[in-house]
Amino acid sequence: MGKLHPLVNYFFVGLIFVTFLSYLVYYGFKRKVVFFLHHGLFNHAISGVLVVLAVITGLAQSANPYIQQKTTFIFLFPHKWLGILLMLYTLATFPLIWIKQKDLNWKLGILIAVVGLGLAISVVVFGWLLRLMFF
Repeated sequence: MGKLHPLVNYFFVGLIFVTFLSYLVYYGFKRKVVFFLHHGLFNHAISGVLVVLAVITGLAQSANPYIQQKTTFIFLFPHKWLGILLMLYTLATFPLIWIKQKDLNWKLGILIAVVGLGLAISVVVFGWLLRLMFF
């Protein structure tokens, strides 16, 4: 099951990055264009499923003895916990944005988008650093 982690992650990271980018565009610049909000909500719903799969497959991958022997604690520990934090953040922000949608304060919408983008980028950076250890 751990071998599926990179495949699930590529779909998840792309979707969640575009999700938070859509929220940033909608709440920051284009409040009149509802397409960005609907695009973000659709991707956010799909990402809610994929993030759970990404964390489960990642935890299965980290239990592999070869992975534990080859990787360093400095890269694996933050990647794992930032991934779990991104999962919790993704699952927690979806109901808020789904319920409020257009009525959500634009400052809160921008904050949600920026924090989500930061978490997604940090998980990807640590993941690629781990990936480079195997080449």
